[in-house]
Amino acid sequence: MRQTLILLKKLAITHVIRLLFRVFYLFPIKKNRILFQSFREKQYSCNPKYISEKLHEMYGDKVEIGWSFRNPEKFSYLTDHGVRVMKARTLSFYFFALTSKVVCVNTYYKPTLPRRKGQYFIRTWHGGGAYKRVGSMEKVSSLQKRYLALQQQGADLYLSSSKAFTDMTLHDSFGYFGEIFEYGMPRNDLLINGITEVAKKEILREIGLREGEKLVLYAPTFRYDKSLDSFGLDYENLTSALSERFGGEWKCAYRGHHVTFQIDHAKSAEGAIDLSEYPDMQKLLFAADALVTDYSSSIWDMSLMKKPAFLFVPDLKAYTSERDFYTDIHTWPFPLSQSNEEMKNIILSFDEEKYKKDVDNHHKTLGSCETGRASEMVAKRIYEVMTKG
Repeated sequence: MRQTLILLKKLAITHVIRLLFRVFYLFPIKKNRILFQSFREKQYSCNPKYISEKLHEMYGDKVEIGWSFRNPEKFSYLTDHGVRVMKARTLSFYFFALTSKVVCVNTYYKPTLPRRKGQYFIRTWHGGGAYKRVGSMEKVSSLQKRYLALQQQGADLYLSSSKAFTDMTLHDSFGYFGEIFEYGMPRNDLLINGITEVAKKEILREIGLREGEKLVLYAPTFRYDKSLDSFGLDYENLTSALSERFGGEWKCAYRGHHVTFQIDHAKSAEGAIDLSEYPDMQKLLFAADALVTDYSSSIWDMSLMKKPAFLFVPDLKAYTSERDFYTDIHTWPFPLSQSNEEMKNIILSFDEEKYKKDVDNHHKTLGSCETGRASEMVAKRIYEVMTKG
């Protein structure tokens, strides 16, 4: 009952604030202005980052690029790269947001901001493939779904990594049937096209690995209870098994989810390198030799490079009951374990050739749309909207 009252209050306040913000309609929309946000203004990352950089590369000062952050002082360096950095929830931010021609976000947009006529909204989302359920297909109350729907309003363009994502996530979960760019995730252009070996070595050196050491990245996803304390992935057992199966000396790094890492990352990362605040997940995936996750779509990203990726899911039954999946997790091509002993066994028995074939079939089954050109295609659309819209 208390949760219901809180949601009703949030919905009412949201509608009132939207009306108040209409005062900004007195100011004209600037056709060359675009606002970017990533993970609720916490990061300069993911799809918006790669679109922003490609936009600046292709069109330079013809486009006014703005980013809003909760802690803008962390991102002041972006001003040297053609970006206007703003503090979230300030008057200057609201003015910029409501006079921007284009708004590009990778998750839900602020429900309190009205969707102004004449603006163009791009939703990149932040996950590829089609794995855990999101939006209206999550197991949440009808009021929570109404609040999610408010945050989803206003999309003119969605990006998609696969036909399955288009059908299951955009159509079924978000109820979106507008224009969709099926070119892949802009953030995955890096993984498909690659970076130089020098750049890769620099990433490994930056995070503290010596030359010749191999990296396994552990990146669990979001939990509603915001706790990973009971999972207990044994990092020593993990690296020992990887060393026995693949050779070489392995180091494990922990990457916390952006929603929960501030709560649990210190304890969860004990015994591993803590990379929860490393600015770019895609660079970590490119530098890593293997990935361990649970239900995170980072496993889709890793699979594009055919690198070993493993599922560690000790809470599978509970998570299935709470969230569930679009497709049976046991049909995914990634070896699955529910305990440290099982993790050791699936690594030691890992069949690389079979895994690559299974990943290829997985991409075909989901209808992969990854092209390595997503950033370019979106940047072109943005400039087209600005100059012709």
